[in-house]
Amino acid sequence: MLSDENHIIELLDNFAANDYGEFLLDNATENFLFIRPSGNPINVMGFIEMSTSGNVSDGYCDIQKIRKLEFFSPNAAMCVFTLRSSFVYKNVQNSDLATVTAIVKKIKNQWKFLWMHRSSGDSNLSLWNLYSKKL
Repeated sequence: MLSDENHIIELLDNFAANDYGEFLLDNATENFLFIRPSGNPINVMGFIEMSTSGNVSDGYCDIQKIRKLEFFSPNAAMCVFTLRSSFVYKNVQNSDLATVTAIVKKIKNQWKFLWMHRSSGDSNLSLWNLYSKKL
């Protein structure tokens, strides 16, 4: 049996490996929001609409490192991770190393995304290394 920490890591890995919208249908809470680099929120249905609109193509992402995983209770945790991604949005190539903060909630024994916030631009990994001992 996997520990809660391993279930959350598996959830993160599966998020990175799948189409966000379809994956989030089963793996996000009903009130889930993802805050995009623009600062604008999008929900699960918005992800599905965006991914099927033809505006997004050639998507790839990979979790580089989980920077912090902290449990607030037996049913709530926060994860901070760096995410390498590459995709084309409205014919413009985007490639970066973003920092993502995710809040996950355990509902009926299943960990689900409640909230995600993605940074813009490239994360400076040397700063993560500098402050990692303080996390």
